[in-house]
Amino acid sequence: MSTTPGQLILAFDRDQTVDVNPPANKEAVPLSWIEHWDAETNHEVWAIGNQELKSEAGIPGVREAVLELENEWYREFTETDDDDSVDGWPRRARRVEMLAELFPDADGYVVVDDKDLSYVDGWSHYFPWEFVDAVRTGELTLDVPE
Repeated sequence: MSTTPGQLILAFDRDQTVDVNPPANKEAVPLSWIEHWDAETNHEVWAIGNQELKSEAGIPGVREAVLELENEWYREFTETDDDDSVDGWPRRARRVEMLAELFPDADGYVVVDDKDLSYVDGWSHYFPWEFVDAVRTGELTLDVPE
């Protein structure tokens, strides 16, 4: 898939990450931000954890990445329309790697998850509370809705 100049790939977990199911005693990413970046910017925004985020934010997820890549999980995902019946989902790190395969020319790759994914090559990992702070302080240049 093609990218445009300045485009980031933003990958979000849901549980303990987004404010629809926030972490205890820490700040979560507002769902409104995710919706805004998907609808109002040129960034690619994807759900890589709990796939309920797809319908909550109106963004693509693991199934869409697999079907686009036609990779080792393709058959599993084409045999059913029910994500809950898919056996052997790709592990979280593989999910973000697939997004880099889909968008090899992006200007950056950011994954926001309460699980540490800092070991995934080429990706900047943020815990949700760190991500919110990075956006608010301008460390990450991402517009947020008012």
